[in-house]
Amino acid sequence: MRSPNERPARLLVFVLLMSSALDATAAPDPVSSLAEKLAQLDALHDRRDDPAALATARRLADAVIAQAPGDYDVLWRAARVLFTASDEPGAPAAERSRLGKQGYDVALRAIGANPNRVEGHYWAALSIGSYAEEMGVLHALAAGIEGKFKRPLERATALDVAYDHGNIPAVWAAYYLELPWPKRDRARAAQYLRQALAINPANLRAHLYQARIAVDEHRPAEAKALLAEIAAAPIGRYDPPEERRVKKEAAAMAAGLR
Repeated sequence: MRSPNERPARLLVFVLLMSSALDATAAPDPVSSLAEKLAQLDALHDRRDDPAALATARRLADAVIAQAPGDYDVLWRAARVLFTASDEPGAPAAERSRLGKQGYDVALRAIGANPNRVEGHYWAALSIGSYAEEMGVLHALAAGIEGKFKRPLERATALDVAYDHGNIPAVWAAYYLELPWPKRDRARAAQYLRQALAINPANLRAHLYQARIAVDEHRPAEAKALLAEIAAAPIGRYDPPEERRVKKEAAAMAAGLR
């Protein structure tokens, strides 16, 4: 004869077993979960000029680094987020420098995880550039920052010069335009800008730098034509946040030419 408590006990065991099985089935696959987060970071990068999107990206970057601290695809995306935050117009110089250094350190970790892909090297170069801005060009050169900028950018150039919509040659052009005399080299910068436009004819920043060279070389009509071309360009041909930012910078430059 069954004990009065036997059936409830058996039901309890059954419920517990089923609960364990359901928990195992419902538990997210950590790999696919991480992949989804990385896809979300990419989507947020496409909206990075929205402060809310950038804030979300920063929180998510912290989360994925905590989840997978040695993963290359995590690290270079986190470096990209930190550089983006360091490059925010109007941010205090000290904050830009701090975030740039953080981005550089994370990018170096990415390079350590996989030195044969372009992303880590590229975001390392851009991030150390943000870090150096507060110092000024001369102090940065004296502190040895130039090598920390050039080495990863040279490696990124060798790995995939077309990365980030053809911006690698544009970064080189900016470097040669920012150097103090006698190291400044507008002719070499112009050569890099032609390369950037050969890769991506829609690259507005390349046109902006061409306009800057025209201004510096006292060719205002050419500069105005280039700036008008930027103003008329439609948004969405390659990188909407970057396109919108360049349009604002071009408008400010055009206003200074009147």
